[in-house]
Amino acid sequence: MVLALAVGGLVYRIVDVQATPDPRVLEEVSNPLDEIVVPAPRGTVFDRNGRAIALSLPAATVVSDPRIISDPRQAAADLSEVMGIEPEALLDRLQGDGAFRYVARQVDADVGEQVDGLGIEGIRVISEPRREHPNGGCSALAAVGRVNIDHAGMSGIEETHDEHLSGTPGRVMKEVGVDGTTIPGGLSEVTAPAEGRDITLTLDRNVQYQAESMLLEAVAAAGAASGVALVAMPATGEIVAMANVARGDNGIVDCTRHNLAATWSYEPGSVFKPVTAAAALSSGAVAEHLAIEVPSYLTIWEHRFEDTPTHPDVEWTPTQIVARSSNIGTINMALRAGEERMYRTMRSFGFGTRTALDFKGESKGILPPLGEWSGLSLPNMAIGQGLAVTPLQILQAYNTIANGGVLVPLKLIGGDNTGTGAGPVEEPAPVRVLSGEVAATLMRMLTAVVEAGTGRQAHVEGFSMAGKTGTAWQPCDIGYECVNDQNELVGRHHTATFAGIVSNDDGPALVVLVVIDQPKGERISGGKLAAPTVSRIAEYALRQLRFPAELSTVGGERRRADPAVVPPPPTLLADQSPDAGGSQT
Repeated sequence: MVLALAVGGLVYRIVDVQATPDPRVLEEVSNPLDEIVVPAPRGTVFDRNGRAIALSLPAATVVSDPRIISDPRQAAADLSEVMGIEPEALLDRLQGDGAFRYVARQVDADVGEQVDGLGIEGIRVISEPRREHPNGGCSALAAVGRVNIDHAGMSGIEETHDEHLSGTPGRVMKEVGVDGTTIPGGLSEVTAPAEGRDITLTLDRNVQYQAESMLLEAVAAAGAASGVALVAMPATGEIVAMANVARGDNGIVDCTRHNLAATWSYEPGSVFKPVTAAAALSSGAVAEHLAIEVPSYLTIWEHRFEDTPTHPDVEWTPTQIVARSSNIGTINMALRAGEERMYRTMRSFGFGTRTALDFKGESKGILPPLGEWSGLSLPNMAIGQGLAVTPLQILQAYNTIANGGVLVPLKLIGGDNTGTGAGPVEEPAPVRVLSGEVAATLMRMLTAVVEAGTGRQAHVEGFSMAGKTGTAWQPCDIGYECVNDQNELVGRHHTATFAGIVSNDDGPALVVLVVIDQPKGERISGGKLAAPTVSRIAEYALRQLRFPAELSTVGGERRRADPAVVPPPPTLLADQSPDAGGSQT
């Protein structure tokens, strides 16, 4: 009877389990496979010389299985001593119903070794890549961008080329028991991760670092809000450095993840005047050595324009007008050129459109269509007010002047992209914007700015420097006047700019642009604030990139370096209607 009862009980239990199974048990038994995702090593971002700007290195990630941790409080205390995290913060990650929880991600490898050495049941250490920046966290922060904790690109190159950099994760599939332990001889499948591909940029890591450091010093010393510094090779359009800094809420100036060079639109001021001179020279309305009238003031539509400092009625050549940064002289050149020519010239330089870099969030600036111009649009735009540009657009314009009138699209991805993971890139063709003669005339005008005009502090020993200053007003509370909380006038919002073209015996070597926004104190002009910073950055970049000085400045015999790379033949654009924004032939 006892045996019969025992067998009957077992039979009942078997029938009960089969007929009405416990859903929890059924779920655990029916999912015997455990999957572990193995992150793929992310591709490296290199500079033009093959030096890493951003790369992934192995790091340790600590994970827990709360189901099998017998004493969470003791485990939290032991981990706290090794990881430097408060036990209370760790406790929540060591208890609960889940089978997998992150305790700490991407910690140093030696910390992972110490955690592993504790031998806590339910705690294990897995390898996970961590993004590193050899030149520091600020190195090309805005241009290169950053990744999130899961190694996915969030900004800059890291985001736009994430598909090529990230690779394909691998996975480990294994058969496990209800308690999570691996079943010996059970199913096991391993898929190796596919490593991400590398990308080579045109940036020079050292020039980038120094440009950031020098710009940061200048912005901090001036009490300014932000700043941008750009270095480019005009012959190829390659950007060698792209620095962005800003003052935080704590009052400290530091690098910023916002790519101000591409996303910030501002009124450029006098640094825009060479574009006006280009329109006037191209139209034949003015000539390099032909003096034009520059009165003491000019009234247009009841608005009075003056020069700083003021002067009596004079006659100046276009070169003198640009060198002295005369508003009235520049406006007169624009009036002679006419609205249509002025608009077409601005469009042909690339104002009002994004650059070839096409950064995410890049601004195209503000250039109203010709049909929307008012009576003050031409004189205001002639002196760089009443329109908005980005620092990259100004860089592109000066590249074009330095390049003999040929606009070579800006470039950040280096080489032919073979094996870089960036894939084949169809680069837009160079376009002739100005005749070689007009471009050469503009170069002489800009050289006079540095030699005898407002840009004297941009001089670089051993090289020829041409360039233009700009000290612009930005729109504020009441027109261009700013007020405080009590509605009292407190002055203007200034932006100081200098765009420089530095040359040696082989021709223009580099274009260096510095823009500093909202400086305080006495030094707020482009000539006194931005120009010296351009000089310092250019001096370092020329040495780093091994550009030889002019022979006339150095005694003894010298061996010349190879000449600059010749750009591809330009594409000549036919004359187009003003509203189409075409370039001139």
